[in-house]
Amino acid sequence: ALAQAETTTTHFSETVTFPDFNPCTGVTGTTTETFKGVTHVTELPDGSFHETTTVTDRFTFVPDDPSQPTYTAKSTFWAGANLNSQNNFTSTATFSFHAKGSDGSRLAGHVVVHVTLHADGTVTVEFEKDRLTCP
Repeated sequence: ALAQAETTTTHFSETVTFPDFNPCTGVTGTTTETFKGVTHVTELPDGSFHETTTVTDRFTFVPDDPSQPTYTAKSTFWAGANLNSQNNFTSTATFSFHAKGSDGSRLAGHVVVHVTLHADGTVTVEFEKDRLTCP
C-alpha cells in the first residue's frame, strides 16, 4: 500500500486569568482572557509537515489602580510552520489586538515573526516587527 499524508485537527478553548501590565503605561493589573482556536497538522510520508494554528480571543485588563482605565479587547494569533523533504524549516507567526479603555482611549498592537532555517542550521531569514499604538 502507498503511504498517504496524515492530517490532524485539534480544537481548543479556555479562560485564563493572570497578572499583567498595560503595555503603554506600565500600570499593573489583571488580565482575563477567553480564547478558542484550532490547529491543523499535515504530515507526509517523507517526514515533511505543514502546521497552522489560529487563535481568537476576547480579554479584559483591570488595573490594580482603580483610577486607571479598564480595557476590553479582541485579539488574533496565527502561526504556521513547514518542514520540507530537504529538512528546510520555515515558521511565521502574527499577533494583533485592539483594545478600548473605559475612558475612551484605544490601544492596538501587531507583531510579525519569521524564521527560515536550512538543514545545515543556517538561518537565512529571521525578523520580528512590532508595532504598538498608545493613546
